[in-house]
Amino acid sequence: MMVRSTWDRAGTVHGMPLRRRIITALLLLAALACPRADTSVKADRSASVIDAGTTDPEAERLRVAVKALSSEARAFSRALDERLWAAWTTGASLDVGADGGRAALLAPERRAMLSLAIAQGVDDPHALEHLALFLESEHLAESLRPETEAIAQLEASLTFSFEGKDVRWADLTRLLATEKSALKRKALWTASLVAAAKLDAALAAREAKAAQVLAPRTPFVFATELRDVDPEAMRRVAEGVLLVTSEAWRLTLERLNAGDTKLPIASLTRADLPRLMRVPADVELAFGKKQIPTRAISTLSALGLYGLKGLSLELSEGAKKNPLPLTVTPGGPEDVRLSFRPLGGLRDQQLLYSELGVALALRHVTVGRFEFERLGDTALAQASGALFASLVGDDVWLQDQGLQEPARRAIIDAFAVQRLFQARRAAAAYLVRLDCLEKNDEGANARAAAIFTRALGVLHTEADMVRVRLDVDEALRSATTLRAMLLGDHLRSQLDGAVGGPWFKSEAAARALVELWRAGSSVPVEARVVPLGDALTAFWKRTLELTPVGQRDGGLAIAEWPAPKTVEPQLTIRPWPRERIMSAPVRDGGWVPRPWPQPKSVEPRWVPRPWPQPQRVDADAGVP
Repeated sequence: MMVRSTWDRAGTVHGMPLRRRIITALLLLAALACPRADTSVKADRSASVIDAGTTDPEAERLRVAVKALSSEARAFSRALDERLWAAWTTGASLDVGADGGRAALLAPERRAMLSLAIAQGVDDPHALEHLALFLESEHLAESLRPETEAIAQLEASLTFSFEGKDVRWADLTRLLATEKSALKRKALWTASLVAAAKLDAALAAREAKAAQVLAPRTPFVFATELRDVDPEAMRRVAEGVLLVTSEAWRLTLERLNAGDTKLPIASLTRADLPRLMRVPADVELAFGKKQIPTRAISTLSALGLYGLKGLSLELSEGAKKNPLPLTVTPGGPEDVRLSFRPLGGLRDQQLLYSELGVALALRHVTVGRFEFERLGDTALAQASGALFASLVGDDVWLQDQGLQEPARRAIIDAFAVQRLFQARRAAAAYLVRLDCLEKNDEGANARAAAIFTRALGVLHTEADMVRVRLDVDEALRSATTLRAMLLGDHLRSQLDGAVGGPWFKSEAAARALVELWRAGSSVPVEARVVPLGDALTAFWKRTLELTPVGQRDGGLAIAEWPAPKTVEPQLTIRPWPRERIMSAPVRDGGWVPRPWPQPKSVEPRWVPRPWPQPQRVDADAGVP
């Protein structure tokens, strides 16, 4: 989980317990909100930037004020990262409401000054836009802190009655996954909807307050600005993902059902999903908790990225340490820290690899500006995480771990199931957010149930939609998930083709990634990689590679699909000319890489440990 702003810290996972939201939604008063720079501004920054040599005293005053504000924001972000790191790795208490300069940073006059600076173009508008969105998110998070803390407390203490006993809300998914009786699963799910309604009401109240703070904008509009998402283009991408994976998901669902629940497909309900999505025990055994970090270190060594100065891995197993992954950058690219406590299993290996991809992307930013290193759209870093996480479904990588063919086949199959589910669930969540929650009319719940039923292949009723806000995130993380998966598959395809083999064995592939990472968030991600419509093609091809072909599991088979012709969105963003990106002077709209300045006065309290020596991975004879 990469940290960008206080709001964007925790997510919801369909079919798993809801993660505690440390803080939530964002935004500041519309009168002080920054205007969104359009594509033309991004493509030619020089059009609105005042000449740095101007003698206009007002412009100079604004320039000095913006520089001071940026320095304060960086100090605030650093202090927040340090507190979060201590809490995550040692179990220390974390007071997210601690001021740390927040009050001065978010003072109305400071935000008004930034809006004026953007309007007058006294600095790079792209950087100022990132800074304004960051301040907006912190302002909204602070405004909603009472509601957020109440939701966290409710979630932690919530129970519901089932068969005369009180059941903890947090145990619902585990109980559904382990319950063999379909009738009991359905009854358990139905009983839980009472508790779900309480959480949904609390989330709705918080969102209503966010809408008041943002008016006339909505939380959805702000989230699209923060994540640099074109709502209609992303709709086409989501629809495209559902279209090109529909047959593969149908076959997958039929095979999973035949192997476990053994119910008529038409009778499957939302209560059956956790049972269907369980990772087989033999697959979990292939990823022991001691092997997980060793395998990651071996991959970094093969890429020539092991032991990087300024990148620290905290992989200890302290009892008070949070097992979830966390990446913080309190000192910029020269101080990137990754925390993870392996517990074992397929998902754990993916989580560590995903976080490594994010940390590496942050470590190699050389643009030399806080706004482009720490703020802005994180889609490229997340795509890098998706690229690394996909290794667990790569047959060559599994062979390198010493796994035998039957074990490799089972692992790849489990990976393919989770990949399809995650993509289709994210697509549905985005469409429900856009077409149902935003419209909020009489038929919204019925449409939401229909979208989830279509995407996941099991019946969702209007009664199930009492928990719609639990399954549809308010910060549009579903959009980032889709972009990351599509762009990650495109990167994999391009890197494999460029090096003529598996990318994860090539230092040349690592050098290509490093070059891609250097710009941070200073250039739109689709301009650096590929428009999402083209990335959808790579995603579709990877789906075909992972889909079992031939007579398997009751004769299910899949024929080769025709290339999609109508689902690729035509995005308006076009790649920037390379000469502008790499060589143009700053005042003319380009950027020049500069070394990151060494901190002069801040002594970090946390001292990085030496990197462990790479060890040979023990070869597995197979998985029982």
